[in-house]
Amino acid sequence: MGWSDRQVATYLLLCACCSIGISLPPAHAAPIAPSKSSPSGLPLVYTIVQTSEETPSTTLFPSGGSVELNADTQEFDNNNQIVTATGKVTLRFNKALLKADKLRVDLKTKIAIAEGNVSLIRGQQILYGKQFEYNFEDDKGSITEARGDIYQPSLTNDLNILPKSTASIPAGEKSTDPLLGDRLLRNQPFTTIKNTSSTGVIVGPDRDIEYRPSLKSTGTINRVRFKAERVDFVADLITAEKVVLTNDPFSPPELQIKADRAQFKTVNSDENEVNLTNPQIVVENNFTIPIPKDKFISNRLGKDPNPFNIGYDGDERGGVYLERSFYPVFNSQLRLTITPQYFVQRAIVQFKPIDTSVFGVKTKLEANITPSTTVEASAALTGISTNNLTDNLRAKASVKQSFSLFNYPHTFIAEASYRDRVFNNSLGLQDVQSTYGGVLSSSVIPIANIGVNFDYQVGAQVINANTDRANLLSLNRTNNLVTLTRYQATGNLTRSFRLWEGVGLPADSKETFNYSPVPVVPYFQINTGVRGSVAGYSSGDNISSMGYNIGIEGQIGNFSRSSFDYTGFNLNYFQRFQGTESPFLFDRIVDNRILSAGIIQQVSGPFRLGIQASLNLDTGKQISTDYYLEYSRRTYNAILRYNPTLSLITIGFRLNDFNWDGVTPNF
Repeated sequence: MGWSDRQVATYLLLCACCSIGISLPPAHAAPIAPSKSSPSGLPLVYTIVQTSEETPSTTLFPSGGSVELNADTQEFDNNNQIVTATGKVTLRFNKALLKADKLRVDLKTKIAIAEGNVSLIRGQQILYGKQFEYNFEDDKGSITEARGDIYQPSLTNDLNILPKSTASIPAGEKSTDPLLGDRLLRNQPFTTIKNTSSTGVIVGPDRDIEYRPSLKSTGTINRVRFKAERVDFVADLITAEKVVLTNDPFSPPELQIKADRAQFKTVNSDENEVNLTNPQIVVENNFTIPIPKDKFISNRLGKDPNPFNIGYDGDERGGVYLERSFYPVFNSQLRLTITPQYFVQRAIVQFKPIDTSVFGVKTKLEANITPSTTVEASAALTGISTNNLTDNLRAKASVKQSFSLFNYPHTFIAEASYRDRVFNNSLGLQDVQSTYGGVLSSSVIPIANIGVNFDYQVGAQVINANTDRANLLSLNRTNNLVTLTRYQATGNLTRSFRLWEGVGLPADSKETFNYSPVPVVPYFQINTGVRGSVAGYSSGDNISSMGYNIGIEGQIGNFSRSSFDYTGFNLNYFQRFQGTESPFLFDRIVDNRILSAGIIQQVSGPFRLGIQASLNLDTGKQISTDYYLEYSRRTYNAILRYNPTLSLITIGFRLNDFNWDGVTPNF
């Protein structure tokens, strides 16, 4: 006796779901609503619709789900128990789309095979292959000549056949193609390329250069292209042979990771483990860099992918040092990082390789109490000698609360610190022995849609710091520290005037992104601002200051041609008027007229040279100068930064993340 239409369609559904690589629980029968007879030559369509009375939510179909199978022909071999669908096979289920030239299910062996131009689209995940094979009884399968696009933020949800969301297609309503599936059915070329975020590593202390973004990690790599000769998966273990990964939407990719074999498995909800055989980084298809590690843990919470670093700090750590980070606790609620350090240059210069003065450690604790409340604490020891432990310790703790005030985002921070350091322009780095108090900060608030922006801060702190006021110091003292309460409020008004804006290159052209992750648009603009502050101290001092700034910034060129196609510049003058001096040294205003200037110039290809400096015009004293050499490509960026004023050397590397629509080209 032959199989009914319901049985045929149900098994086709099973094999398609299993080709996604998900183990399914046993399913109860669901009624089938066959379509009306189709005209000759058109696909035969079956629709499977669940009724909640017959199928519990724990079975195959999520509540309200439906399935649609389209094929030129559908056959069932009763003797061999084989179901076959051929010719423009399309299976839609729960926002998933499977396409193939042929789909075959062996009911005896429980093996399903999709062949010929196979593609699987589910949510934001795209997978292509020559052949998909899956054993839905043993929960294992393989894909040959695999390639595709992976979007990591929605990966787990996209591949979850039983999503947590209760929103679903009403029972009896035919499922529709996902928007992504519609685009891929038309083989639309990929467009709308956007640089959405980046992730980076810093070797050495980092401080933002004015007018230049920091290389600190600001995100993660969300979308990745891949290809492999073969992909095998058993439960939660995936193995790929001859695999290539890239964050580049264009071909050939600028940056690739290649391995003879890669194994991927989920460690927990926040971490994945990747084991690689003979891993290599291929840059520009010209040279290869072997990767010494073969095991990697990727963490969506921002764990440093390279916990072993070399740094330089000529001030407190004596120059070159080594450090290695450990993570005793690291999850979405609580993160603890401990980083021992070894001061290599100090050990060599002092001829004391194992002295307590050449060892240090830093720690950081982060806790997410609520979505709007976070707690942070950090400490650093630049020497573990018990004789001067307090002089080597720096620590800080804070509670941060975000909320809305006057319909604008605000942040309140309650903070305490011990031996904090503050950079006060030409006075350099100043120590603040201890502080505790709170600060309320606003976001940028636009004023009356006239292009003027406003932001402010108000706060109160109890501060113990150095002073040179003799009337505040006792005669019998061992230092020049004094404790005072400070009340402070500051406000800023800013307005920019765009003088000219050029034309950027097309956003879907490969040449546009030769050396930049975003299209570069030439422009000139004038920046203006007014800044005011008032402060009161428990010593009776009341200080107010008012200042203004005016400057010009801009960029020329599109940073696309091979040389001298980009020049960025800025020039800013700041003038301040003030009353009396602060009783403290760390917040005393000594720079009333400041000139800042910077330029960054493309020299050849991805190489750019830059300098950013500021000067006290009254004294002629240099406040700070940063020199940097940058190698910039669309997919990655490397920068060498040197600041002689602060005795800092920083090396940064950043990977850029892209998002796009449509079908990316083959490798």
